[in-house]
Amino acid sequence: MELKNFVTIYDNALPVQLIGNIIRYANKADFKKATILDPNNPENFNVRRTHTSCLTNTGSSMTNCHWHNILYSFFKNGLDQYQKENNLLDFRYNLITDIEILKYEETGFYTWHTDHCTEIPRTMSCILLLNNDYEGGNLCFRNPDGSGEWQVDVKPNRMIIWPSNFLYPHTVKPVTKGTRYSVVAWAV
Repeated sequence: MELKNFVTIYDNALPVQLIGNIIRYANKADFKKATILDPNNPENFNVRRTHTSCLTNTGSSMTNCHWHNILYSFFKNGLDQYQKENNLLDFRYNLITDIEILKYEETGFYTWHTDHCTEIPRTMSCILLLNNDYEGGNLCFRNPDGSGEWQVDVKPNRMIIWPSNFLYPHTVKPVTKGTRYSVVAWAV
């Protein structure tokens, strides 16, 4: 079986009106510069140039909590479906963490990386693409040896789920025009 087979794409993942509402919320949200797990240079813009708005169910903003809870349920359902479709009998995750809205403005990108690391032992990665009124910004995967690069076509309301481990390096190519919005979450 090919590694690519474990990158699963679900189209029309949410009601269309809900996607529009998330984008409207994102247009008003407070974004911060996204960081990387490098204690010496967490804001390394040669590795990652994007902004993030964290969603949590413990903050003071009821709207933030609302979107966290809706998206948590959405990602949980997606992960459960992924498990069933791939016959992963021993697949377990304890919780979904770090639900974030990402905003890639023109020239925004994220170089090749994987999502699992010692500090944050992620099991599964999820991305929900929100819009397509931008150019560039493609999510791409490749084999761990650097060969076999392929991209996920940009389509609003598309969810992509894959294992977070070293076998799934991925990147977000630079946005060349417009703003790319997505929501990411990880299971541990």
